Amino acid sequence: MTEAIQAEPMPAAVRAARFIMTLDVAFGLVGIGVMIIVGAVAFSPAYVLLLLYVVSTTALMGWLISRWQSRKKAVRWGAVALELVLSGGGLVVKAVDGDLRWTALLGLVLPLAVVVLLLTPAAGRWFDR
Repeated sequence: MTEAIQAEPMPAAVRAARFIMTLDVAFGLVGIGVMIIVGAVAFSPAYVLLLLYVVSTTALMGWLISRWQSRKKAVRWGAVALELVLSGGGLVVKAVDGDLRWTALLGLVLPLAVVVLLLTPAAGRWFDR
């Protein structure tokens, strides 16, 4: 007979990071829908680049979430890198728009929270198996 091996449960920090990333994907899909509708009216090359950025980061984030249970180091570091790109990209978009007030920068809190959560020792142990 085979024995059941008790797997280490996912730490709270990793669960919270996955939940935030899932919310990011959901809001990203809604944003893509809105951008497509608006893009039919206000079409420009810069708008297409912005749409491409949103679609690619949302798709990559969804793919990382689907690979989460593999517990590979590459998934953890890929998520950290992607969230840093998202926060950096958000900062660039805010700077181009000239909207660098602290209230406008609150949208960068969630990607940075995911980075902090994934850099905790508990997350490192869980992804290292």
